[in-house]
Amino acid sequence: MENKTYLMGIDVGCTNSKVVIFDTNGNIVSHASTPSLRFIHRRAGFEEFDVDELWAMISKCIHEAIEKAEIDPVQIKGLGVTSFGNGVVFLDDEGRTLAPGCFSQDYRANSIIDMYKETGVYEKINDIVKGTLFAGEPGPILRWYKENNREIYDKIGGVLLFKDYIMYKLTGIFATDLNAFGGSFMVDMETMEYSDRLLELYGISELKKALPKLAENATDIVGKVTEEAAKQTGLMVGTPIAAGMMDILACLVGMGATNIGTYTAIAGSWCINETHSKRIIPNASSNMPYLYKGEYLNCSYTGASGSNYEWFTRVLGDLPKVEAGRKNKSFYKLIDEWIESVPIDRASVFFSPFVAQPSIHVQAKANFINIEYNTSYEEICYAVAEGVAFIHKHHIDFLKQENLPLDAVRLTGGIAKSDVWAKIFANVLQVPIERVECDETGALGAAIVAGIGSGVYRDYEDAFEKAIKVKEPVYPDYETFPIFEKRYREWSKIHESLMSYWNWKEDNKNE
Repeated sequence: MENKTYLMGIDVGCTNSKVVIFDTNGNIVSHASTPSLRFIHRRAGFEEFDVDELWAMISKCIHEAIEKAEIDPVQIKGLGVTSFGNGVVFLDDEGRTLAPGCFSQDYRANSIIDMYKETGVYEKINDIVKGTLFAGEPGPILRWYKENNREIYDKIGGVLLFKDYIMYKLTGIFATDLNAFGGSFMVDMETMEYSDRLLELYGISELKKALPKLAENATDIVGKVTEEAAKQTGLMVGTPIAAGMMDILACLVGMGATNIGTYTAIAGSWCINETHSKRIIPNASSNMPYLYKGEYLNCSYTGASGSNYEWFTRVLGDLPKVEAGRKNKSFYKLIDEWIESVPIDRASVFFSPFVAQPSIHVQAKANFINIEYNTSYEEICYAVAEGVAFIHKHHIDFLKQENLPLDAVRLTGGIAKSDVWAKIFANVLQVPIERVECDETGALGAAIVAGIGSGVYRDYEDAFEKAIKVKEPVYPDYETFPIFEKRYREWSKIHESLMSYWNWKEDNKNE
């Protein structure tokens, strides 16, 4: 067997969880995945998963990826983990799970956010965390448990994000990283440490003892694979485990998008748009700890991007499924053709891409506007793609207006595989769209930090040079700019008008 070096990245998303083995040139050697299974909603706003079951499925994926790679586990020189940020996992004093884990799209704690706002606490929290608090973050969810389920709350001995739980199961070490916990609003962004005042404002001061050790850098090695974990996963005892980071920073790393002027857009379950600077941006969704001290990951996001497309194809996708089967053609390729067939100067349907929270309003929901008797299925497909591009523009414009330079957008997520979607994004955003050869950018980002931490790479620049391959950019068509600008103004006007309805709905939600 060749004595080659490999790295493993684990990327746990709200939809799927993936284990990927890479060579040091960033090539995928093997891949295994599992759905991130959701419980049936116990109550409105609950978005939950079985923590132990998901770990068991991921451990099987680790085993499967090693077998598929046909390598000796000793050749895996480092392992990194990333996952959705926010949400929460609860453990007791013995490290056992107490309750279902919460995804970041859980919004049971909307009532807690309302309480924070009514008591003047909300802005005080935002001032400490340098972002905009929403219901799916650990603090509000923990407070919800305190107010609504003391039986669970009083037993909490450990609070983790799911990526940290995976690290805990692999190493036995109770730790997190600064980016993920800071980005989940559990850290004072001025001191980059836990804050008694922040916990007091959340109303969960008694949980300070339950917080994990903070690793300052994503590349820090927090522990090594234990004998028990090795038996369960097939990994080698002693394999180094890096602290990792939240998935949105892992994707940036996995695309090498660290140049000034390069934004990252992640069109996945969430609509993530980000860049970095030495500034705290007021009213940003988040200003997270970045890769280097003194810099911040400036983010603007909402809870749905590619998930709008996933919903559309799942609920309204029967026609292309039948047609694709009849023509022996790829389902997604056929929809791309239908999207491309719509003349943009005659498009009239608009789509509101709000299938999940948080959104531009707590009551915002997805809908189609301007459908009439002669509206074609192709026009509806096009409206979905354009609507997703428009919500990214909404966020990217916010960052641009803060004088954060924009020269190109590096796009990732499932829809980034489509040249048709990439062209729509280029025309809507009016900048080149860049993509990379690797489709698993989150897992690659996690593997890269493990490679740096274990000495496989010298630093980020060395890793990017060896492991990141950027494709030819998709350039915008300048002639389309006036059309898209006009359509975006109308799309924005629609949602401005809907605000009064959403406000009314929120005001009367308890009736």
